[in-house]
Amino acid sequence: MQHDEITSYRKALAENIYSCMELSKQSYLDICYMPIKRFHDYLKWKTDLEDARQKEMEESSKRKRR
Repeated sequence: MQHDEITSYRKALAENIYSCMELSKQSYLDICYMPIKRFHDYLKWKTDLEDARQKEMEESSKRKRR
């Protein structure tokens, strides 16, 4: 069971690293050198920011159609 949890954590971490690279346009090493707390906080903040931008664009698009 612990092996499965470790494997799952590694997979999620790798996906988060690549997501962070895409969102922040930073290199793999820059992301890996971040303290883990800062990494998770940054990823959450950037994801929330991108969601807010997307929502604002959709609302703007709806207003233009009227």
